[in-house]
Amino acid sequence: MIKLSYKLTESEIYTSLVAIFKSRFITNLMRNVGFVILAVMLFLTTSGLRNGTLNFTAGFAFPIFLAIYLIFLPEITSKFQTPNLVKKKNPFSEEVNVKIYETGYRVQGQTFNNQQSWNNLNAIIETKDFFLLKETDIIATVIPKRVLSAEDSSQLVAIINQVEGPKKLLLAKA
Repeated sequence: MIKLSYKLTESEIYTSLVAIFKSRFITNLMRNVGFVILAVMLFLTTSGLRNGTLNFTAGFAFPIFLAIYLIFLPEITSKFQTPNLVKKKNPFSEEVNVKIYETGYRVQGQTFNNQQSWNNLNAIIETKDFFLLKETDIIATVIPKRVLSAEDSSQLVAIINQVEGPKKLLLAKA
């Protein structure tokens, strides 16, 4: 069993929200649409500049701004959400106690108490800074790597590797 206790900092809340958003299919689809729109608009802008026919209007600028918004949607959304989550004493900003077992885990805070089986998770994702235990596409338990000892980290990865069911995206260890 692994016992952890931590409180996410504001920057960790922001980074974890971005990671959760980026792990969603719809977010990745919107980012790809944004890249396509931006590529088309850059092509039209370059062609217009070369031909001397560039007519920069609000109708021309809107797709460029839309493309940039779609590409950076997770970062923009998280930037606005993070201060509100911290101010409103959201469970994301509470002191969290986690107990990790072979069969699942328990997460406890001041306003919540959740026990989950590994097989009931939607996905388990490892990022550079976190382990995201995703219950649904948008709800995740965030475990910062800074609170894990080397032994705890290797034990957690071993437990996750034995799990059947949820999609697992673990970073390759070099």
